[in-house]
Parts: sequence; structure tokens; C-alpha cells
Amino acid sequence: MVLSDLGSKISQAIQKMGASDIINDKVVDKMMNTVSLALLQGDVDVKLVKKLKEDVKTTCKVDSMASGVNKRKVIQNALLKGLCGLLDPGKHPFKPKKKRQNVFMFVGLQGSGKTTSCTKLAYYYRKRGWKTALVCADTFRAGAYDQLKQNATKAKVPYFGSYTERDPVVVAEKGVERFKKEKYEIIIVDTSGRHKQEDALFEEMQMVHKAITPDEVIFVMDSSMGQAAKLQATAFQGAVDVGSIIITKLDGHAKGGGALSAVAATGSPITFIGTGEHIDQFERFETKAFVDQLLGMGNLQGLKEIIEDKSVMESQEKLVQKITSKGGEFTFRDMYDQFQTLMNLGSFGKVMSMIPGFQNLMGEGREEQSQMRIKRFMTVMDSMTNVELDSDLKIFNMQPERLYRISIGSGVDQRVVWEVLETFKQFKRVADQLKVMGRSGLDFSRMHSVEKERNIQNLAGAMSPQILQRMGGMQNFANLIKQMDSMGGMSMHPSGGGGQKKSRPKKGRRRP
Repeated sequence: MVLSDLGSKISQAIQKMGASDIINDKVVDKMMNTVSLALLQGDVDVKLVKKLKEDVKTTCKVDSMASGVNKRKVIQNALLKGLCGLLDPGKHPFKPKKKRQNVFMFVGLQGSGKTTSCTKLAYYYRKRGWKTALVCADTFRAGAYDQLKQNATKAKVPYFGSYTERDPVVVAEKGVERFKKEKYEIIIVDTSGRHKQEDALFEEMQMVHKAITPDEVIFVMDSSMGQAAKLQATAFQGAVDVGSIIITKLDGHAKGGGALSAVAATGSPITFIGTGEHIDQFERFETKAFVDQLLGMGNLQGLKEIIEDKSVMESQEKLVQKITSKGGEFTFRDMYDQFQTLMNLGSFGKVMSMIPGFQNLMGEGREEQSQMRIKRFMTVMDSMTNVELDSDLKIFNMQPERLYRISIGSGVDQRVVWEVLETFKQFKRVADQLKVMGRSGLDFSRMHSVEKERNIQNLAGAMSPQILQRMGGMQNFANLIKQMDSMGGMSMHPSGGGGQKKSRPKKGRRRP
């Protein structure tokens, strides 16, 4: 994400302040100058930047602070609060209610990603157990109904539209009425957009709004507009009561910070952000979590949502039950499943940025290299026999000639096969530690404080020293575990939901 450049500059300014031998007003002023410059380069409005700088300097009169006060912490908290204030208008968005019909009306300029965002929102709620449907009331743009139909089919969401009816009000009314009768909980209506603000567009919006009386009007804004987003949002807000805003294309524009702050200044809350073209590249916007992740402090709540959405915890529960049972051992087939789960999570860079201290771990080009490496390892394991997959290292220690056959079968150098074995050793160390911890697995909420501390230390000892160092050492690792535990995110006992069926190495071979 291009916004990561902005986050890195602000993080570096905070780190320089923290590394200063003496913290005084001059240090704060220097830090805020650097932060202000980064925000201006990110296309944030100069008035908002000036207010942020003044607020932080007013709050942090360091020279007059009492001795014993953690000045660095006070300054950092003041800056974080100010950055959150830039993005949060203090207004709560509409929350749909289960077992009732909630109607969303989408508005925006043509080309802003409105139709795609409609499908993404429908898919977001469908994945969470809501009964969702789409209505195409965009009768102006050629191919609008075809696009929505194609997207809806891919998302497995019912849809309504017409090739013959040219009145958007009639289409919207019929679609909403039909899905209300069928007891759909989330009904999303896509409306026509234009290339520029036109009176006809606003009149049409008002007519559709009056006809369907939506519970929420969502304005979709392209992040590449930067500060101009404020004028657009204000104009639409004057025509219909805009309840919330979705920012799209936030993955590819340096002006994203300007769009976020400018739209928030209109008083309408940002509810979701689009971070890519794929249907699942759509995230709920939480101001504090967004700022924390931007500054490399992680986003554990977002990470928890990804893990739960991909049914990771269910597969991990099965693994823990297996290796903690009598005679249960971690095998190459288990490692294959772990790789498959990791690949299903999506972007490595996105997942890493949600873990405190891991934001910069995936440098340019490294994410693709890591994914290719895992795929290569899985190819190697595809060439293993069932006996080899269901065993550990012993079989290869006793019969090393198997490694040559695997390298030939997978088309890789024998060195790559050895890398797979070394990686297996690291996985097995952690698995063996989980076996010692017992059936509670990573559910630290079931442990008393002494047991929890001991197991955290043992788990850290089983990890690679390099990985532990990247996480900021033992103390940071312990804090991360405790934070996840407080959110209920480390439990190996999910409340429900079916997991995805994962592919495993084929069991066609019977060679011993």
C-alpha cells in the first residue's frame, strides 16, 4: 500500500524523538515538523495539518512537565490521538440488525468503484452469515447490469435488474420489494453515476432515495482524488443524507491520506476501504486500528478477523488435538496443511503488517519470493509417498536415498529438499512444545498466570531466534500473546462455522 510510505516517515519521526537523550520542547517541535511534512506530501489538507501540529504542541508542554512523567509516552500518545482525530468525525455509522430488512443505497461518481464495492459489501456480510442481495438500479451506464450480474454470481449473491426498464426508480422499487418479501437481511442498491456532478444525477438520486427509503446511504469515493474528496462528498451530502463513506483503490495512490482526512472532515464516518481488485480485498475501517497498522504497531483485531474468516482456528484445533493425543506426531502432511492455510490467508504483506514489528519484514519483491518458496516446498512434498508424508525425519535419516528420488520427481535441486527438511525441524520444535502444553493448545485463557508465563517462554524458546528478534525480543512476543489472548484470538476452540476444505498431497502413490 502506498500509504505505508506515509506511515514509515511518521514512525521514523517518533523513533528519532524516542532516541533523543533529552526530551524537550525543541525535540517535539522537530518531530512535528517532520510529521507535518510527511502529511503534506500525502496530500492532507494544510489546515488539518496545522491544527494537528498545534494540538500536539499544546498538549505536550514538555519543559513544564513534572519529573518522573514518561515524556516519550505522553508525546507519542498525543500524536496518535491527533492522527486518529484527523480520520474520525466522531459519528457512529448505521449498524444493520439481524432478522430485519436493512436497505443500503450506493451513490458516487462513475469510475469510483461503486458497483464493485456493492458486491464486496454483499460478500462481506454473506461470509458472516447474513442473507444478502443486490439490486442494479444503474440504467444509465451501458453494461452496468452485466457487471453487477457477473460480480454477484462470483460472490454467490442473488441479484435483480432489467435490460428493458430504463427508469431506475422502477427497477429499485421492484428489486427492494422482491427481496423484502423474501426476507433478505441486507439489500444493496447500486445507482447510476456520472463523470462529473450533474443536476440530473442528483435529481435521480433523490427520486430513488424517496422511493426505497434506505436505512443507509453510502457514498463511494476514489482515493486518487485526494483533498478534492471533501468537495465531492459535501456535494453529494447536500443532495441526499450520506450516512457513511467507502474509500476505494487505497492500495495504489499516494493521495490516499488526503482522501481519508478530507472525507472525515465532512462529518460522515468511513466504514470500509477497498485495498485491491479482488472481492475479498475489502476491510472494515477502524480509526485506531488503521493508525496503529499505518505506524507499524500492528492491527490485531484485523488479524483476528482474517483468521476467523478463513477458518484457520478450526484447522489449528484439529492439529493440536492430533499432536496432543497419545502417539500423535507432527508429520510432513501436517506441514503441507500449514502451508496451504498460509496461502489461503491472501497477501503475506498485509498479514505481516498486522503483526506488531513485522510491518517492514516484507520488503519490495520479498512477498512474491516468499510465496514462490512455499509453493516450491509444496511441490517437493507432492513428490513424497504416503509413507513419507505421514512420517517425520526418521525415515529420511535411515534411508537418505529417498531424497534423491524426491528431488528428481519434483524437478528441483537436492538442496531444496534439504531446505524442506530444515523447515520441518523448525515446525516440529513448535509442535513438540504444543504437545507439552497439552490440549489447551494456545488457549492461554484456560491457564493460570504462572502456567501462562511458563508456556509463553517455552513457546518462544521453540521459535527461530531470528524470528523472535524480528518480533522485538521475548518481551514483545509475550505482549503480543497477551494482547491476542485478551481479544480471545488465540483460542483453539472456535464457537462455530464450517472450515474450508483444504487440498492435501494426493494419496495416489503406494510406494513404501
